[in-house]
Amino acid sequence: MQLLTDYPWYFLLFCLLAGGVYAWVLYGLGRNKNADLPKWARATLPALRFVVVTLLAFLLLGPLVKRQVHDKERPIVVVADDVSASVTEHGYALGDEAWDPVTRRLEKDFEVARLPYGDGHFTDIAAALTDIKERYAGRNLAAVVLTGDGIYNRGQNPTGVAPTLAVPVYTVALGDTTPRRDAAIANVRYNRIAYMGNRFPVEVTVRATRLAGRHSTLTLRQGGTTLASQPLTYEGDNHTATVTLSIDAEKAGLQSYTLTLAPDADEQTTANNSRTLVVEVIDGHQKIAILAAAPHPDIAALRSAIEHNPNYEVDLFLPAKLAGMSPAQFKNYNLVILHNLPSVAADGLVRSVVAQLPTLFVVGLQTDLGRFNALHCGLEIVARTRKTDEVSASRNTAFSLFTLDDDLGRRLEQLPPLQAPFGDYHVAANVQTLFGATLGGVATGRPLVAFGQQEGIRRAYVAGEGLWRWRLHSYQATGSHDDFNSLVEKMMVYTSLQVGKERFRVTAQPVYTAGQPVELEAELYNDNYEPVNTPEVVMEIMTHSSVSRADSSPNLGEQPEIQHVSANDCGSNSSPKLGEVPEGRRSVSSYTFNRSGDGYVLRLGALEAGTYSYTAKTTFNGHDYKATGHFAIEEENLEEVTLVADHSLMNTLAASTGGTMLTADSLGRLPDLLAARDDIRSVIYTHTRYTDLLSLPWVLLLIILLFTLEWGIRKYFLN
Repeated sequence: MQLLTDYPWYFLLFCLLAGGVYAWVLYGLGRNKNADLPKWARATLPALRFVVVTLLAFLLLGPLVKRQVHDKERPIVVVADDVSASVTEHGYALGDEAWDPVTRRLEKDFEVARLPYGDGHFTDIAAALTDIKERYAGRNLAAVVLTGDGIYNRGQNPTGVAPTLAVPVYTVALGDTTPRRDAAIANVRYNRIAYMGNRFPVEVTVRATRLAGRHSTLTLRQGGTTLASQPLTYEGDNHTATVTLSIDAEKAGLQSYTLTLAPDADEQTTANNSRTLVVEVIDGHQKIAILAAAPHPDIAALRSAIEHNPNYEVDLFLPAKLAGMSPAQFKNYNLVILHNLPSVAADGLVRSVVAQLPTLFVVGLQTDLGRFNALHCGLEIVARTRKTDEVSASRNTAFSLFTLDDDLGRRLEQLPPLQAPFGDYHVAANVQTLFGATLGGVATGRPLVAFGQQEGIRRAYVAGEGLWRWRLHSYQATGSHDDFNSLVEKMMVYTSLQVGKERFRVTAQPVYTAGQPVELEAELYNDNYEPVNTPEVVMEIMTHSSVSRADSSPNLGEQPEIQHVSANDCGSNSSPKLGEVPEGRRSVSSYTFNRSGDGYVLRLGALEAGTYSYTAKTTFNGHDYKATGHFAIEEENLEEVTLVADHSLMNTLAASTGGTMLTADSLGRLPDLLAARDDIRSVIYTHTRYTDLLSLPWVLLLIILLFTLEWGIRKYFLN
């Protein structure tokens, strides 16, 4: 133990001086009064007062006690219990009667912690092991005991995670490894978003065990209507087949579909013979106007690529047609493409259109760069001469506004060069470059294809002409125009989306998976479109029905709606209708959003599978606002897909980490196995601790004792 203080050592002399002066004043000046005291008392009393006052003065210096502290931590054994449906619902879980005697024996030598993993929807063994690793980092983790049937249906393979724990993993294998007669929809792949009027595929993997030669039918229904079916024959006792069905997206909104695999009479369970899919069908019909300074091969290339998607309608406006047109005639268009514009003749019209609509600029040799720069659209080109550069595309891997397949990106980089104006290029801070311009293989730092956004209106820029060469080269390289068409479509999809400027809006995913936490966000803006979150936002969520029932799954045909309403309208129920659902199957819950940053957030946790609609309301500056929408929770019977326990995985996890696989019957061996290890022991941690001397109880007791002793002597002899 060591005493430390921030003051110089000679301050101790002042403390001694204070104690001596106080004792002399009290007892030295009053020596006649104390003449009746015994000689030992006349020496003891001033000494006691000197010590007490010196100690009190020293405490005023705030001294610290430096000590070396030794903490002993017993080895920790973490028991990870599999509580997933594949274990608990089939009676394989280990109860307290199995664990209690084992735990009592373990607690004699170890600190035991029990952590459950898995739930009724999925099992992620790797995530459970990772959680243990992070939770007990820096602790004396001795071993992990993992119970389970070895079935995981989410996350990575746990055999790659277990060795990173650096401790032995003892597994307790549960479940039944006997193959059962069963047919299941093992996996379904499909796009959660589709465009109305298109056909989209649903890829279904069917697995059958011990049903060789049996027949079944895979059926896809919406409500009571059969949309597609496929007869199946199971070939072999371990049959796996993939079937692709197609659906016509005929109605906009959230559409619920049910896949059903006709059960066999000898199947162990039919819970895995059905699957519900929820797809958001978007009315993607877009009207696009191409305004051009003159006929050009680029226009034909763009038009062909755009019209390849039946959801797009293209109108071409050349100078003769543009003459006399007003900006109001373009109000029904979703996107305007300006090729070699603005120009002297169309300057006023271009200015008005650019201010109102999403725009794709193709800047070429005929573009009036002075008028183009005057638009302040996010890109400015200061031309030095009338010369042009032949620049090639170099992909920016940090681009994040939309995804571009790596293979497609590499092929696009091989496209022939475009002719771009020669000059200094300046882009706004919010502009992202998809392809930069390279000259002779050297990056110029100039954008070739870029995207930005101004006041809720999106912009795209192609700083060069010659796109028709890109289309031809795409066909020569791959035998189709798909690469060029895909690039143009991605540009159209991103740019044509007009970002809403509603004063109040709520954001939710259209589809969540059962077990996934549901989180909604809300935004409110003042008159200057600055985010505020001072008023309270309340929400009512209506549960309509379960999507797991084939014939009663309603469809959400209405798109989310955001309205500005009067105070008298706020009491009405304007939740979108989801088909004719009996009132008994609806329930309404009320919530209040929490403030988060400049906005709001509502965390609902995991909800039951079904379809939900919501109505959020708030009042700000005397105006009432309302936002309505919907979402669905999609059920996945992952825990019912695989019924055969995988004890080989449990054995691999144990063997790869130096542990042992046990069974439920041999669980009692666990304490002996751990006790026999010589690499498991308690750890003593030594660290320095600094404590205020004043906070130590014995210091206070010492001062009280000294004062009491002095008072007792004086009281005894002077009374």
